[in-house]
Amino acid sequence: MKNLVYYLDRPGGSFTPVEESITDPGKGEIRIRIRRTSVCQSDVVIYNVGLPRIKQWPAVILHEVSATVKAVGEGVTKFAPGDLVGIGCDIPCGDRDCIYCGDHGSGDWTYCPNTQATGHEFPGFARTHAILPDWFVDLGPIVKFDPSIDPDHACQLEPLGCGLEGMTRVNNCIENRIVVLIGAGSQSTYALQCALAMKARKVVLINRGMERLQRVLRDFGDERVVGVAWDEDVVKHTLAECQPFNEPHFVMMNAPAEAGYRLATELLGYGTVLDAHAGVKGAGGKPRIAHEVDLNNDIHYKLQCYQATHGSSMHGIGLAHDMINGKKLPLLDKMTNESERFHHSQILEAIQRAADKDSLKVIINWD
Repeated sequence: MKNLVYYLDRPGGSFTPVEESITDPGKGEIRIRIRRTSVCQSDVVIYNVGLPRIKQWPAVILHEVSATVKAVGEGVTKFAPGDLVGIGCDIPCGDRDCIYCGDHGSGDWTYCPNTQATGHEFPGFARTHAILPDWFVDLGPIVKFDPSIDPDHACQLEPLGCGLEGMTRVNNCIENRIVVLIGAGSQSTYALQCALAMKARKVVLINRGMERLQRVLRDFGDERVVGVAWDEDVVKHTLAECQPFNEPHFVMMNAPAEAGYRLATELLGYGTVLDAHAGVKGAGGKPRIAHEVDLNNDIHYKLQCYQATHGSSMHGIGLAHDMINGKKLPLLDKMTNESERFHHSQILEAIQRAADKDSLKVIINWD
């Protein structure tokens, strides 16, 4: 059978559709048909400037995906033709003896020095079909959804998993707590919905641009949600919204800029957990952002926790699957409006739309 694959020739270049043959799955493998790919801000960065992890061009990108299983190879019992699946971005290294990724590993494959990611080392899903190898099928972040689930929702598994990974590393930092989200893009909007589902006391959303802030507050807010403008008084106004507490309990930094890190650390108080979700990166890699921490007076006596979410293991993927499959995020459809929906022949237009300051979640339809 034929497989339509879109190759990006270089950063800032063109997507070229190529029709290739695809085989039946071998032993332990599955063949999937792509249903939806949603666009991550990492895809925007990859398109604009590339990424050191992508060693060879042309490349096949896009990593937020839902798919239908079309055929299974000998010995596969976890999946069957017709299953709707979602797939995480961070995947095992492929070494079945790996202490992190292997059959008897810890499952913490984001710690593995040889970890892979779809759309990076492993080909992405800008294609109509894909064969997933046996180690991916056995060990990777593939989850099956109820047939009633919309593929538009299932393709958002991966970004939800990343956020939930960071929101649950420290016990009891969300329920009945003050949550501050820096940036009002898609990741903060996911975190906002999850925080409300996890019974946060209050969510404070900070953003520079008022247009997107107002969209998120209008479509996803309730009486527990407030917006704060990111201006010269942002720290004062944010801390005022934390009352009767003196500081937030959980801060998630979702703005991929040094200023976001600086703001996040200014908001830390007694017992605050900081999750630096959005890293700063570019074509040259990750710039150094120096910050001095008093290990005694801050970390010890203030019980502050500094952490960073980078990708997701099966822990976060499992939580995201529960949120989507259990229909616990009833406003998920509002992540994508009609201006954010594209056909697979419009990948470049989809990435350009995702780069707009008012955009939340762009979805590419492969049906």
